[in-house]
Amino acid sequence: MHGGKRMKAVVRPLTCALALSACISGCTAAPATAGAPDPGLRGQWVLESGHDGYGVMDLLGQDITLTVTGSTISTGRGSCSNYTATIYGSERSLWVTPAAPRSFGCATAEQTVLQLQYLADLKAVQHSAVTAAGLQLSGPDVVLQFTRATPLSLNQLVDKTWQLKSGSNLSLHGPSKFAAETGGYIRFESKTSLSGVTKCVYFTADYRQVANELVASNVLAIDSIGCDRSTDQAAKDFTRVFDGGFRFSLDRTSLALTSSRAGLQLGFNELGTP
Repeated sequence: MHGGKRMKAVVRPLTCALALSACISGCTAAPATAGAPDPGLRGQWVLESGHDGYGVMDLLGQDITLTVTGSTISTGRGSCSNYTATIYGSERSLWVTPAAPRSFGCATAEQTVLQLQYLADLKAVQHSAVTAAGLQLSGPDVVLQFTRATPLSLNQLVDKTWQLKSGSNLSLHGPSKFAAETGGYIRFESKTSLSGVTKCVYFTADYRQVANELVASNVLAIDSIGCDRSTDQAAKDFTRVFDGGFRFSLDRTSLALTSSRAGLQLGFNELGTP
């Protein structure tokens, strides 16, 4: 949806705006510096739609989130990286200052544009409204509409071993299947930890729900002696999914892990089933 000219038109002003903001933040009038955001804003929110001076935002199927707590520091997940946002004020009047790593890796150029656009829009927010439809953040020429995330049921996921069967790279043109190595296995040991094994690597990790995704942390990868990890495609795919965060879907004895940030979907069958 973003052509070359369109992308340049969006990236250049957004990049300059974010760089300028970082350079002059100490010279501009500072927002309020005390008071956590209104309690009504608290929760895990998932971006459903957005509109700004460039028109309707193309979310590219990405899971973009905002988690507001009792602290002035909120967290979120963009299309390329995690970010933080300092939020002060009430629902009627807000000051939002987002911050992300200076450099981040994106699966596609379109995801880079989206992340820059979203962070610039978030910085422009001045008002909010919590309704039955969710959370709306707005400012000059900006409207961001979020829905509240709901707890995921993990009962059918845990205490089972899943064998890798298929893989697909995801793009704007749709999924492109590839032959996944069938020597990969993953097991969700509990509702907070998982393990996995490929021909060269044994993995362990913690995980937690962040909005509609599961996000791995404390990933430990142990190489098998004498095995060249560079030849282990399943290990590379597992790492991409763990690093990117993922949604899961279950269909009887089949499991799909989809990481929109990594642009990758892995399909598994429960061990012992065809």
